[in-house]
Amino acid sequence: MLKESTYKTLISLKGAKNLIFFGYLGRAPYAMLQVGMVIFGNYKTGSYAVGGAMAAGFSISNALIQPVNGRLVDKVGQRKVVSFLLAGFIMTSLFVTIGEFERDLIYIVLSVFLGVTVPNIGAYTRRNWKVITEEADNQKVQAIESSIDELNFLVGPSVFATVSNYLNPIIALYIAIVSSIVGTIGVVFSRSIEVTNHQSLNNEKTSIWISKNKLPLLTTLIFVGACLSSISVYVVAKEDIENIKNLTAFYYLINGSTALLSALFYGYYFSNTKNLNKYNIVFVYLAISVSTFFFFNTKNLILLAGLLCGFGIGPIFLLANSYVSNVTKSSTLTEAYSWLASSVGFGIALGSSLFGYVIESYSLSSAKNLFLIFTIIPLFLLPFNKGWHAKEKINS
Repeated sequence: MLKESTYKTLISLKGAKNLIFFGYLGRAPYAMLQVGMVIFGNYKTGSYAVGGAMAAGFSISNALIQPVNGRLVDKVGQRKVVSFLLAGFIMTSLFVTIGEFERDLIYIVLSVFLGVTVPNIGAYTRRNWKVITEEADNQKVQAIESSIDELNFLVGPSVFATVSNYLNPIIALYIAIVSSIVGTIGVVFSRSIEVTNHQSLNNEKTSIWISKNKLPLLTTLIFVGACLSSISVYVVAKEDIENIKNLTAFYYLINGSTALLSALFYGYYFSNTKNLNKYNIVFVYLAISVSTFFFFNTKNLILLAGLLCGFGIGPIFLLANSYVSNVTKSSTLTEAYSWLASSVGFGIALGSSLFGYVIESYSLSSAKNLFLIFTIIPLFLLPFNKGWHAKEKINS
């Protein structure tokens, strides 16, 4: 059995620093545009409803297209697919920022195209790590990747909001766009790591990655995304409705930093495994911690709930991705990672839309019931979430 590498050893590998730095930059749109589209849409049209529709259009279209793009990348290679995606992303970005359209629907359609064309840099970096690391290091690699995700979601929304307030949302959007372009080029077109395209090299025909025994994991990730976006809407609405100063800022600071550190700690302390037992345990903990938002009402207790959730958010994503990395053939790995990200993205869109609708139609207290619904329902799936490592023959 191979000995697991330390974080220091992994970071010193050829191409690793490139993946970390440019991978961080390339993730910018996912962190910045969830909130940024609402701000930008209101700036362009004077309507938060249009901004919300743009955010939903971006998130849902991206969630739907990611597995398709991932499959194409596995079949024909990152550089070929990403070249077309970047061209479309740049053109759409210019249209949405420079254009002045009378019909609000055009902005919503353009946000959908942004979601379709934005490169899924997280799937590419996770795939590229496999080229330079051993299987025993999968969990530590995913811990690094999860911490980068958390750092992006910790910094990105604040940067977009600050630039929008002091300058304007168009400049903030350009920052996200340029960051994405530079990061994507740095990861995909760098010569420090050469990713072999197994399917095109061997003229291999593969079925789509998704199958019945993978649905429990993907469904639980949808609920994770729904929980996280519901919390985001809740803390913003709570601060606004009850005039609780700096609740949102402190929440993101506490929750994001806790998730980042817990991911790194988990990857360091626990060994890599080829089952979903630990994932299911962490999911139960996360469900309990998210449900506390239903019961907690004061600022301090809400921040405590954010802290408790952070301890679960960090490990949950690294465990899902490391399991997939452990049991998936290299020829379908990008598609597999894309399905995980797509599930979370769909959950984020579902949670934020539904939570916002209940607040508008009923009340904030009524919307809090979703914290129980989104945490109790997926618990019934856990007995079936046993993975597929024993059911499918893996030839990595």
